[in-house]
Amino acid sequence: MDLEPTLEVTMNVDKVSTRRNFLKVLGVAGVSAGLVGHLGDVALAQSNSGITDVDILQLALTAEYLATDVYQKALMAKFPGGIKDYLEEALAQEETHVKALTDTIKAFKAMPVARPKFTYGGLQFVEANQMKILETMIALETAFTGAYLGAIPLIQNKDVLSAAAAIAMNEESHLATLRGGLIALGGMVSGRQVPNGRAFGLAITPAQATAAVTSFIAK
Repeated sequence: MDLEPTLEVTMNVDKVSTRRNFLKVLGVAGVSAGLVGHLGDVALAQSNSGITDVDILQLALTAEYLATDVYQKALMAKFPGGIKDYLEEALAQEETHVKALTDTIKAFKAMPVARPKFTYGGLQFVEANQMKILETMIALETAFTGAYLGAIPLIQNKDVLSAAAAIAMNEESHLATLRGGLIALGGMVSGRQVPNGRAFGLAITPAQATAAVTSFIAK
């Protein structure tokens, strides 16, 4: 099943305010019960019933397109060596996720959703904005991890389930590394000022994940 009709419905949300509030909740206020409440306000009014493995794969692919896009742009901001090396490796990993998801969707005899164009609310990927860039990426990786965690209980195919869990672990490692990078640059993260900032990931529903991802899709 093609995810595009779902994405078109979600585009009716005010993307500018959604993105601004999304980043505020995730990147500044920290991950808390407020995240669930906020995303619940902007999420699609849909239940989890009827969501297929292909629907989940299409949403994951869209999120991974966003991940590859933001990592590519972040590399333009001339980060210091350690952070730059991480960004390069993470980009390669996200591109691997895209290929794996694309191949899996095709194996289900479905057409992978097209790669959209993304926007970041006027954020310029330049050296002067290094901390803002990392804050944005922390917000996104928090959402990516949450999306995979939220999808796992809905997945029927065991191979897809195993792959989703493996990708979720990788995204959590990205989140910790980004937190460490922001701390190293003198920035602040939510909770204790350490890379591994939480004992448990916070799951979000496919509807919430769709709302979060599409808030970054350009019209």
